Amino acid sequence: MTTPPRIDAVQESERKYAVGHAQQLPDLSGLPGVAGHPEPDLQQLSARYYDTDDLRLLRAGITLRRREGGHDAGWHVKLPAGTDTRTEVRFPLGDDTARPPAELLALLHGVRRARPVALAAVLNTQRWRHRLIDDEGRALAEIVVDDVVATRGEGSEPQRWREIEVELASAGTDLLDVVEDRLTAAGIERAPNPSKLHRALADLLPTEEPVPGPAGHLRDYLRGELRTLELAEIGVRRDAPDAVHSMRKALRRIRSALQTYAGTFAIDDSLVDELRWAGRKLSPSRDLEVQWERIVDRVGEVPVEAQREAIRARVDEYFSARSDAARLEAVGTLDSDRYAALLGSLDALIDGLARGAVGSGPGEQRREVRPKDLDRALARLAKKVSRRVRNAGEAATHAERDELVHRARKGAKRMRYAIEVLRPLHRKRAQRALDHFDDFQDLLGEFQDSVVAREHLLDMVSEQDHTAESSFGLGIAYQRELEIGEAQVAQLERAWKRARRAAKPLWK
Repeated sequence: MTTPPRIDAVQESERKYAVGHAQQLPDLSGLPGVAGHPEPDLQQLSARYYDTDDLRLLRAGITLRRREGGHDAGWHVKLPAGTDTRTEVRFPLGDDTARPPAELLALLHGVRRARPVALAAVLNTQRWRHRLIDDEGRALAEIVVDDVVATRGEGSEPQRWREIEVELASAGTDLLDVVEDRLTAAGIERAPNPSKLHRALADLLPTEEPVPGPAGHLRDYLRGELRTLELAEIGVRRDAPDAVHSMRKALRRIRSALQTYAGTFAIDDSLVDELRWAGRKLSPSRDLEVQWERIVDRVGEVPVEAQREAIRARVDEYFSARSDAARLEAVGTLDSDRYAALLGSLDALIDGLARGAVGSGPGEQRREVRPKDLDRALARLAKKVSRRVRNAGEAATHAERDELVHRARKGAKRMRYAIEVLRPLHRKRAQRALDHFDDFQDLLGEFQDSVVAREHLLDMVSEQDHTAESSFGLGIAYQRELEIGEAQVAQLERAWKRARRAAKPLWK
């Protein structure tokens, strides 16, 4: 049986600079930690870039290319990963120059909305590479001068430009800053385009007019979270750490914003239901990931080492099978028509907010929304959370209390995300409130994790083939989780009062 090609991923930290055709690198001697003066070598690179007809990948800051030449020839997907940082997913070059590998297209299924991709541009680059090394010959960074010729279709005029890239290898970002100072002193500034393809196709990208008022704030917030959702989906398909968590958090943020402001903007409740459905389908995968790590930590507190080893084996066996099944279910959800329809509904909502119209169908509602409308919606939500916290404190049983605290936690999350929407309107007050809500949510999250951990521990104990030692050790872990939960509940009311007090100026 042939082993399928492996998809690898690396983190890249680089900065791009715009230069004139005749402009050269300044003197690079004397850089801290760099041995000698770097001698350049010449590389010839040719890259074919692919995208949908409406450039969905490029609009999301993603590029898909097949590159020949250089030390890393192959198929590449470049993903945003923070300031000056990208994740590059790599796949072998193969023989087919016209069709991207199915494995990479599957990674991009959601962000491209299942649309086909086609050749968008061809970039040929003559690259002069300067390798910065230390005294031991270890690569620290590369500085390259690229002469680029970009063509984007039959009959189009080639575009030509020169740019400089500085990419780290093993050095820290301090070296990036030192090199940038050297370039700036020579009159070389940062490039305005995040990628070569963006420069080649910039005039084809749609321009977005700013939307004034609360509708614009909500539109911008939802669009940002949708971008996060799309990138997190790629991570889930790659089985990247914390990707399911990022995806669920983006779904919750979108849903909470819509729930809080649905009446204000006449948003269809069915969209909230679909967001809840997606979150629930992803929930088992993330919960098992968190609980596996948590219970392993508890096992480490068992006093006898021999017992720890036996219990750890039992815990790993319990979670391994469940985690594999949960991941398959998560990816199946992302491949479903229902999830595709959810993404389409979010696209339509964001487009409606951009046009000043929200709602659905011929009765689409148009009304002026004032900042006070958002503030009042937040005040109503705060009253609801206060009631839930009070009810939790008055619960007759532990089971009832645990459920009520969970409901308070969901309300607090919703309120926190609602405050995020308001941040452009009340920057300092909103940030102060968010800082307090982080503390409150940490408390509630720790409580809920302890509740779920106890459920898993009871499940493990109820399974057959337990020794007395493993049962005893799991009992120790259960008691520890019980103590943690009680400690969080004891702080609940006081922590809520602090969070509410910090948020109150937003609606006074």
